[in-house]
Amino acid sequence: MNIKFSPPDITQAEIDEVVDALRSGWITTGPKTKEFERQIAAYCHTPKAVCLNSATAGLELVLRILGVKEGDEVITSAYTYTASASVIEHVGAKIVLCDTSEDGYEMDYDKMASLINEKTKVIIPVDIAGKICDYDKIYEIVEKKKSLFKPSNDLQKNSAE
Repeated sequence: MNIKFSPPDITQAEIDEVVDALRSGWITTGPKTKEFERQIAAYCHTPKAVCLNSATAGLELVLRILGVKEGDEVITSAYTYTASASVIEHVGAKIVLCDTSEDGYEMDYDKMASLINEKTKVIIPVDIAGKICDYDKIYEIVEKKKSLFKPSNDLQKNSAE
């Protein structure tokens, strides 16, 4: 089954907000961004939220927060946009590509399980073209192999003490 991509739903309200932002003189991290961060933090019941320019920047930030570095391995789908792999390269870790299942676009979960080892720090699954990964299956595999995962950042080490 093919799921067609659709054009964005842009109304006059969105156009007016963009024009207002442009007229304000702030096109990056100005007052509108700070207000959006405040609203997101409140919605998520957290003291702080940070807006970034892309999901790619968010992925890299998460890898850095988790302490992923040279010598670590990160598994991601072989069928993805380059961002899923490039962020792994940016933090110096080894990119481990997991092939897709024969009948779909998602990772082959048996192959994914076989790729997990002591150096694995993160698995980046990829939802693509409207096909959502089987996160329950991924969680089940990770739970079975969780003894192989070792924390590598100070936050995780301190919370374990």
